[in-house]
Amino acid sequence: MRQFWSILRFEFYNYAKSKLFIGLTVAVVVVLGVLLSFPRFTSGGQDSTDGANDAAEKQTLAVYVAGGDAAGTTDFLNQSLGQEYRFEAQADETSARQRVDDESCQGAVLLDSPLSYRFVVKDQKMFDATTSVLDEVLLTKYRIDAMQAQGISAAEAATISSAVMHSEIIQTGRDQTQSFFYTYILIFALYMAIVLYGQLVAQSVANEKSSRAMELLITSAKPTNLMFGKVLGAGLAGLVQFTLMFGSGFVFYNLNRSYWEGNAVIQSIFDMPLQILLYAVLFFVLGFFIYAFMYGALGSLANRAEDINTLVLPVTFLFIFAFFAVMFSLGSGNVESPLMIACSYIPFTSPMAMFTRIAMSSVPVWEIAVSVAVLLLTTAGLGVLAARIYRAGVLMYGKPPKLSQIFGLMKKSN
Repeated sequence: MRQFWSILRFEFYNYAKSKLFIGLTVAVVVVLGVLLSFPRFTSGGQDSTDGANDAAEKQTLAVYVAGGDAAGTTDFLNQSLGQEYRFEAQADETSARQRVDDESCQGAVLLDSPLSYRFVVKDQKMFDATTSVLDEVLLTKYRIDAMQAQGISAAEAATISSAVMHSEIIQTGRDQTQSFFYTYILIFALYMAIVLYGQLVAQSVANEKSSRAMELLITSAKPTNLMFGKVLGAGLAGLVQFTLMFGSGFVFYNLNRSYWEGNAVIQSIFDMPLQILLYAVLFFVLGFFIYAFMYGALGSLANRAEDINTLVLPVTFLFIFAFFAVMFSLGSGNVESPLMIACSYIPFTSPMAMFTRIAMSSVPVWEIAVSVAVLLLTTAGLGVLAARIYRAGVLMYGKPPKLSQIFGLMKKSN
């Protein structure tokens, strides 16, 4: 047991002291600090909840009505949308367009008929919803005018047109609109951790083998201690790194919480339920270990660093399949599809699939227990198998061995 802890400490400090580990961690923390503090800088240090409406600059829009009452239409638009826009009547289309060209107005509304208009804008913004808002308001005005023409009073017409349907959503399970963003980020974080640290484990084993240091290690420590120590050391380093990154993000968010009020995306990410966070850590750790053991075992078969990419290719393809299967289901919102349910019990895909189902739907406890049990048993079994492959592989040089040769050497080493 002493060997195991010595190897684990050595591997952990080896990763933690590396320039890549420190540089990447510091860079991410700084970037998160700047991004999450950005609203504080741009608001001049004032709380975003103070005078939020005053801070939002109104857009000025020119209005021209062909053969109609531009003043009356402008008054109606100002009454309906006065909090967000300021409308100014124009005598003709040319003057309305000129206001846009000289940038004294952000746009011009040219009504050709009660149900048809053109919107003139100089630079169309990607997420500009002005035309959608105008469609609704101008359609309301048309309906009021039509009802007045039928003898209905203006007050009655306005009441009928402004009638609102009231509805209530009674939620008994998960709200996917709230959980989507943090689920996406955590799945992507798991993907990056496995790709980065899995490759580092394989690279570490291959480098030791190429320097012949492994021949010394294999005779002074048990293969199981070596393999588990290396993988757990790398896993601990990865967990510490991601804890520092996400922890710093949480701290910066809470320091600037008031400036993010109203931003549903940011709030949903950092207000993640504790239960989901604990499940994320559980599946993050198990998912990392199951792939890291495979990467470590395959790394012991490589004689040169160039051989690693070829040897780990099947594992990489398996992991990429799991990632894209989950991302496709996550994007479509159908996380309870037969494919996702099946992937929830396959240990190579369950870290992503089951966690996604837990975060975005209601999964029975027994299903979670079965998935975790299968994942735990498979991870432990793969760890033992990886240690045996490691013991046989580190003493094999020359051309990378075939699968039959590996199993043959494993039998002889028993």
